[in-house]
Amino acid sequence: MTAANHRVLTTSVGGQERHFSAAELPVTIGGDINSDVRLQGVSGSLQIGWLDGSFFIQPGRDTRNLRIDGEPVAGTRWLKNGETIALDTARLDCSLGGERLNLKISGVVTGGDTAPPDLEELAREAANLDEIEIAPVAFRPLGEKKSGTLRVKPSRSALVVGGAFVVLAVLGWFAFTAKSVELIVEPEPDTVGLPGTLLKIRMGDRLLLSAGSHRVVAELAGYYPLDIEINVTSAPDQTIEIEMIRLPGLVTLTTEPDVRAEVRVDGERLGITPLTDAEITTGRHQIEFVAERFLAEVHELDVIGGGEHQRLVAELTPNWAPITVTSAPPGAAVLVDGTVTGATPLVMELSAGERLIEVRLRGYNAWADVVSVLADQPQTLPQVELTQADGRVELASEPAGAAVSVDGEYRGQTPLTLRLTPERPHRLVLTKPGFDSIEQELSVVADSDRRLTLSMTARMGIVEVRSDPDAAEVWVDGEQLGVTPRELILSALSHRIEIRLAGFAEQAREVTPKPGFPQILDVTLEELNTSTGSGYEKEVQTSLAQVLTLIPSGDFMMGSSRREQGRRSNEVLRAVSISEAFYLGVQEVSNAEFRAFRADHDSGSYGGVSLNEDDQPVVRVTWDEIAEFLNWLSIRDGFQPVYEQVDGAQVPVRPLRSGYRLPTEAEWAWAARFAGQDESLTFPWGNTLPPPDRSGNFADVSAATLLRTTLVTYNDSFNVSAPARNFPPNAVGVYDLGGNVAEWVLDYWEIGSPQTETVAVDPLGPEQGRFHVIRGSSWRSATITDLRLAYRNYSSDSREDIGFRIARNLE
Repeated sequence: MTAANHRVLTTSVGGQERHFSAAELPVTIGGDINSDVRLQGVSGSLQIGWLDGSFFIQPGRDTRNLRIDGEPVAGTRWLKNGETIALDTARLDCSLGGERLNLKISGVVTGGDTAPPDLEELAREAANLDEIEIAPVAFRPLGEKKSGTLRVKPSRSALVVGGAFVVLAVLGWFAFTAKSVELIVEPEPDTVGLPGTLLKIRMGDRLLLSAGSHRVVAELAGYYPLDIEINVTSAPDQTIEIEMIRLPGLVTLTTEPDVRAEVRVDGERLGITPLTDAEITTGRHQIEFVAERFLAEVHELDVIGGGEHQRLVAELTPNWAPITVTSAPPGAAVLVDGTVTGATPLVMELSAGERLIEVRLRGYNAWADVVSVLADQPQTLPQVELTQADGRVELASEPAGAAVSVDGEYRGQTPLTLRLTPERPHRLVLTKPGFDSIEQELSVVADSDRRLTLSMTARMGIVEVRSDPDAAEVWVDGEQLGVTPRELILSALSHRIEIRLAGFAEQAREVTPKPGFPQILDVTLEELNTSTGSGYEKEVQTSLAQVLTLIPSGDFMMGSSRREQGRRSNEVLRAVSISEAFYLGVQEVSNAEFRAFRADHDSGSYGGVSLNEDDQPVVRVTWDEIAEFLNWLSIRDGFQPVYEQVDGAQVPVRPLRSGYRLPTEAEWAWAARFAGQDESLTFPWGNTLPPPDRSGNFADVSAATLLRTTLVTYNDSFNVSAPARNFPPNAVGVYDLGGNVAEWVLDYWEIGSPQTETVAVDPLGPEQGRFHVIRGSSWRSATITDLRLAYRNYSSDSREDIGFRIARNLE
């Protein structure tokens, strides 16, 4: 059922109920033949309506006997639960519940519900008693067979006596029910009255009036006539204040000089001057005059009002000034802001502001200057002395880019246009690194054009390139020029020389040949070794400036011995071999770096402490979100993405591609516990507890208010995650492999079985699974189990203390 069809009103009359929906409201109740609920013998009517979720009542036309809880109702008002409505002889009891109204209607009206008599109507009736005809009830004596009506006209004395009694009754009732009203009209009017109110008694400065509406009229010179309705309530004493509105003032507005100016009053447009007897409300106003080519003029005007005449004349200040321009010789064209306005000598009327003034005459150099024109302040510019037009030289060089000076003054680099004073020699000098300088004399004819191209001679030097082993390719500035050994004759400029040989690391040098001084470039090439990383760069950077360091290969036993204190059963021992070196991020990925990919990421906070600062490690990221970030970064840096989406999840392609990825669990364990170490590490700082000072970011005393378990003798000064590089790196230069945040790795979770005899080479873990492996301790770690480097965990959800770092293959 829709809201429109929902039953909201129920009426009950003599045991019969009727129901009305919201769409059927308003409902009319009363004695009228057209009422929706008709009440026999009841005078007047009322309407029940619905607005903004509430019920309201409104008297019908000519209904004067409507009361609620004894109070007369003259207009619309809201209904409340438990109220009693009296309409003539009918009683309506209201029961409101939620959005439903029940009206129980009965024919009994209590004394409290009865409306008082209309005193003014009774008074009018008393005044017209002579029009009343008394018709006695017919009397039939016993035995009389005829029927008829006897009409008796009362005597005049009887009418007078009866009228007096009615008047006394009316006056008594009026004295009993009238309200004391103080009527205050500001300012005090010349005349004030209550036309239409027959019964009113003045007692000092107060009036006795019946409750209800009364019409008040008043007049005062200089004010609008007052004619309003007031409402006298049931309160015994009340004060009603009425304010009369003053007539507007009649203001004449003109300008000096007499121009068409727009007039604005308090920012609102009034009209165009001259304005005669413009109506403006009483009080202080801001009058603004705006005219073309004049400054805006603003006045404060106190308008007297009351129809009084006032006059305001605004003296306008010109927003321009006469500017005089002369030249020698005369007759030169004058341009203002690029527009020709006349020829010298010239007087111009220019609007205020910065103006570019140019003076041009054929055969002469143009003159230009920026002039500040001040409103209504004439200026005469100094006479413009025009000089003969320069000669123009279009100068070029081979090669281009040579520095040009004329008469010792630097003019720019070729190609460029030179403007030279005619009929005199000029000293022209061109210089360029690696080339011989050019110096010569140059003269021009006035207002002439000329093209000049000068060829520069390169200064050459000898560079002999050797390599061990030889036969390596030699590349100079991106162009191959043979193989080693090779003698090169190059210009005396900086050159990039690269030596390339398959299977060896490329070498590059910046060399500047020196004419007359042969040079030898002798390079020993380093053979590439994917196992040791020899020949490869020791560090590489992503386009986000993240540093990855080279981690050499190695063999080790992953997991932990059953004798290791705090060991978990999932830390089975396995023989593992990392066959090739790889790159590993020296620090965890930060919030700022991750937001370069996903700008709206928020790492949030923990216990009211922020985890979302730019330099803190990013957390609350899922494994799949990390894979998407790494693919995005791989494409950005020109690598093939490692991950592909399979069945809605990100999966690494095997064998692993060259792009950025997460480290495998084996790579993480090798870099954390074994690489660069003489013996394996139990904890990030060594093999014994407690951790020494500055060992890493763990659950310390500074986090005691946030965490239930902490290291009571250790303080690293960080209660949550810390910015990178706040603690020393490990043996291979990697930060926070233990502490700060735990880290996602590439592998799916498995426990596996001990394999000490068979060596797993470059293990990648299961090809599918539900959870991924998490390695390392975090700022929440405090137990011996969690703090160990062999500790491993798993999850499928993000967490406030899990982040990640980047890895990449050598090639």
